Amino acid sequence: MSVRYRILKGASVLSVSQALVAISSMLRNIIIARHIDSENFGIATTFALTISLVEMTSNLALDRVLVQDDEGDSDGMLASAHLLQFVKGLLLALLLFLIAAPVARLFGLPHLISSFQLIALVPALHGLLHFDLVVRQRHLDFLPTALFDTLPELLTLLTACLASLLFDDYRVMLVVIILQSLLCVIASHLLARRPYRWTFDWRLVQRKLRFGWPLLINGFLMFGIFQGDRVIIGSNFDMHVLGWYSVAFSLSLLPTLIFAKLSAFLLMPVLARNRDKPEFYLRCCTLALTACTCFGLLMVIGFTLAGSALIHLSFGTQYLEASSVIGLLGIMQALRVLRIAPSIIANSQGRTENAMIANVFRSFSLPLALYLASAGYPVQTVAACGIGGEVVALAISVYLAPLAEGKSTFVRRLITVTACATAVSAIVFAFGEPLPAGAVLSEQLLQLCYGAGVALTLAGLLSLTDPDLRREYLHLWWRYRVWARAERPS
Repeated sequence: MSVRYRILKGASVLSVSQALVAISSMLRNIIIARHIDSENFGIATTFALTISLVEMTSNLALDRVLVQDDEGDSDGMLASAHLLQFVKGLLLALLLFLIAAPVARLFGLPHLISSFQLIALVPALHGLLHFDLVVRQRHLDFLPTALFDTLPELLTLLTACLASLLFDDYRVMLVVIILQSLLCVIASHLLARRPYRWTFDWRLVQRKLRFGWPLLINGFLMFGIFQGDRVIIGSNFDMHVLGWYSVAFSLSLLPTLIFAKLSAFLLMPVLARNRDKPEFYLRCCTLALTACTCFGLLMVIGFTLAGSALIHLSFGTQYLEASSVIGLLGIMQALRVLRIAPSIIANSQGRTENAMIANVFRSFSLPLALYLASAGYPVQTVAACGIGGEVVALAISVYLAPLAEGKSTFVRRLITVTACATAVSAIVFAFGEPLPAGAVLSEQLLQLCYGAGVALTLAGLLSLTDPDLRREYLHLWWRYRVWARAERPS
């Protein structure tokens, strides 16, 4: 079976699974947001922020090292990763329990300390995950990963429906968060081929820590980047504002997370296996850059033209204020998507400090955002600070990208595609028609379809600027023509 076929097959499986995950996650949030008011949704958001604090600031990337390392598929490497994951989970659970009280007071919710303590179960459960399905990604076998991502998410959607019948406040989200973690652990063990084992090998532990320490520091920075603006808003504005801002943030973040996961699954194994083939490696790098730029353009155009319609249709009128920031957040997330290319190139060579250093520069925008929010400036300024930080971080990440051969080619390609994407986005911003405030359902649906259609068309046209993608499109078209002729009756 050719590498091209295995990549296309993996891409198809993962794309379907991630589409299901995205739909399920969005439906779950819609069910919860429509069932409870925006203030309770803001409270529910603080639970997710607290979990992110301990999870993202303890990311050793034990699963990624199993893909990148030459001995990643050995039994010893797998068992060692299991032991480290378990110890990490216990320590995080203890930490989360201890910080529950100060975190609750930070958000002005001292009466909910016990609820914040309860979510300490989440990292403890994550400590029992089985990593065998991650190892199988080395051989481009993505079906177990697709099932692991999809099945718990679908069951969590059902859980959200049932929890909504029992509770009418933030407790709906609390139940969903804990049960989702439990379902993920169960799924990882059911999908594993090898038994769950622990072993302690100091040599293997050192290799994992060498790979993971920059990502551990990067996790602190990523928490500030992904969640810092919501922490600032939650501590400087009321829960209602945090609720509608979280709606806009979650909508813009969802495609970013999906694309980042697909990129890591599909590109990381290919780049890691071909890093000693300079010409082919550079082609893969420029293709990754084009893919990131096209997806970023898709997000910017889509959220600019159809963001308000999407919010109105999905979350309802009580969250319509989110329309004021969805376009800005779309730009911020698009820049973050663009950073995936140089970051994953570095990771494929074991140079995990790239993202860490870039995020150090990205985090410099947080003090400015905090100052502006404390000074009484509107929420939109917080999002605007994020855009400025992402621009600086992108420049640093590209500068540090470990491309000894072909760096100038990569940079020229970056300038070309980003200039095209920026010009197109500026035109859409200048001439795009916003959705009227009192639009009826038919107008909302039309605006949503219009925005999606324009975004897909422009992103597709931008992808044609890459010669390798043009060849792939022609190859797929030729294969289709051959298949169509074979199926045609004689």
